[in-house]
Amino acid sequence: MTKTFFKTAATSLLLSGMAVGMAQADTFNAALSMVEPISLTETTQMNLGTILANDTDTCTVAAAGARSGTGCFGSGAGTLAAIDVSGTSGLQVDIALTDGASAASELTFAPSILDNGTGATTLTGVTLQASHSLSLGGTVTVANGALALTNTVTSVDYQIDVTYQ
Repeated sequence: MTKTFFKTAATSLLLSGMAVGMAQADTFNAALSMVEPISLTETTQMNLGTILANDTDTCTVAAAGARSGTGCFGSGAGTLAAIDVSGTSGLQVDIALTDGASAASELTFAPSILDNGTGATTLTGVTLQASHSLSLGGTVTVANGALALTNTVTSVDYQIDVTYQ
């Protein structure tokens, strides 16, 4: 009786497809969403105006291009930078500014986002609009005025990082 039971069980196992060597393959899908890469375009270059080459003097360009500080030479306003940000509208981004300098660090520069009415260096959770532009000003500090004159410094660099949350 035990031999008959084992023969019946073995036959049943082979017929049910559960024998060694049987395999199954299938195709599945992974869901995803696509977003546009973020891009930055400078539509208006910032102009800090004429800067007095005295060490430690500063000149700040703020809302509407208003200039203030002991390093601001002459009258007249500066020009705020306008940076267009494009990407997937409706998504949230973080914006961070990084201080910059002239090539030989004769001048340092602390940029500032003026969109929100204050001088922020970071913004988090900004909802990207179909047409999104940042207004930037900032403060230039003369680190070495004599070297800036010798090297005929005419610009300072700064960096803007925009990342999706």
